[in-house]
Amino acid sequence: MQAGRAAFVNFGEDYGKLVVIVDWVNAKQVLVDGEGFPRCLYPMRRLTMTKFVVPGLLRGARTSTVSKAAKKFELAKKFAACPPALKMEQAKKRASLNDFERFSVMINRKRRSFAVRKLAAKMGGAKKGPVKKAAAAVKNAKK
Repeated sequence: MQAGRAAFVNFGEDYGKLVVIVDWVNAKQVLVDGEGFPRCLYPMRRLTMTKFVVPGLLRGARTSTVSKAAKKFELAKKFAACPPALKMEQAKKRASLNDFERFSVMINRKRRSFAVRKLAAKMGGAKKGPVKKAAAAVKNAKK
């Protein structure tokens, strides 16, 4: 944990929001600030750290300094491309589907699985290697 470390909220009404750690109170609480997020004390157990550290932020930096540094570092853009953000976006998209769209997702998943099994059988039986290669081949064929 360090000043400038980016994190996202993993629980509660602010789930998925991106924040920057500005200061720490103790091992269990930190002062966070972020775009569209009020500067406040937040418990560490509700935060998941990311690999991003906003450069040039000192401990206790002001809100305007944090927002300028985050924009210069393009933190929001980088976070949107990282795996946890993509997973949250996918979950949000799936939660908004109606019955027919969920059914379509299920059918497409079954078709893709069948194609992988069929290609794996053609490539060499029930070994793990061909299954992974077949899955990659089917995924690349769809694009």
